[in-house]
Amino acid sequence: MTTTDTRQELVELIAERDALRAQLEGDIPSATRWLQRKVWRQAVELDRLNRRVTSQRFVLRTLDGLGRSLTAQEHRAAREAISDAQLLDCDRHREHSHQPFHTDA
Repeated sequence: MTTTDTRQELVELIAERDALRAQLEGDIPSATRWLQRKVWRQAVELDRLNRRVTSQRFVLRTLDGLGRSLTAQEHRAAREAISDAQLLDCDRHREHSHQPFHTDA
């Protein structure tokens, strides 16, 4: 986790704390606005991730259609490019369970 990631997480936690305080003080509109902004941010991030997964599936389908798969070097390069810790853990779990990636949508 980088310093920027830590800072962003801290800012989010402080905002959540403030929203909870507002809710306890009866300022429901303020708490609701924070929650709504959080949901919108998560929706944008989910959309970005979905687009990335869709692109990767397209690449895998294309390779499959060409009758080839990723080389060991291509696979290593792709894994090294994963910056999201959750995605990397998901890939490691799949690798240890010996289940191939599913390329169908």
